[in-house]
Amino acid sequence: MKLSKVISFFFHPIFMPTYAIFLLFAFSPLFSDFMSMSQKIQIVQLTIIFTLLLPIFSVLILKKFNVVTSIYMEKREERRWPLLFTIIWYYLLFRLLDSIHIQYIVIQLLFGAMLILLLAIIVSNFWKISLHMLGVGGVLGAFLAIQTLFGGNIFLIITLLFCAGLVGFARVNENAHTLKQVYLGFLVGFCTEFLIFYF
Repeated sequence: MKLSKVISFFFHPIFMPTYAIFLLFAFSPLFSDFMSMSQKIQIVQLTIIFTLLLPIFSVLILKKFNVVTSIYMEKREERRWPLLFTIIWYYLLFRLLDSIHIQYIVIQLLFGAMLILLLAIIVSNFWKISLHMLGVGGVLGAFLAIQTLFGGNIFLIITLLFCAGLVGFARVNENAHTLKQVYLGFLVGFCTEFLIFYF
């Protein structure tokens, strides 16, 4: 298997919320220290269920009914329904976490992710923006905002920036996207999550 395919799989956008939660707990003690271990476990479990397992299940159902031809949704036209179902799962998780009064920073991360998905649906109606770069750009934008507002780990920001470049290279190398689609995906994801923390 080509290295670019491995990178694309490891940084698939469906994993981004789970990665973001783990990074938040690992590198933002200002917030995570105020949560008990049971709360952290609960958040991780809910995140995996609503942002990973249920979206995958939705795509498999859509594939069974021939709404999509591949779980990778390589065709721009096939993205609408999988992304719409994913937004619904994210929204249900958003309401659930809000109802149990989880740290607001987790809520902001999730709200930003929902906005990114909504923008992806809109843009995908007429153009194939990179979902991978939307995801990794969103994670970088969120943690740069946390870094500038509350302090944090600059090494994490540098690492995430390197990862973003790596993912962009992989997507172009696979001929999955043009440079313009990669750059715009990154900028939209980055700016959306970054600005969420300032409004």
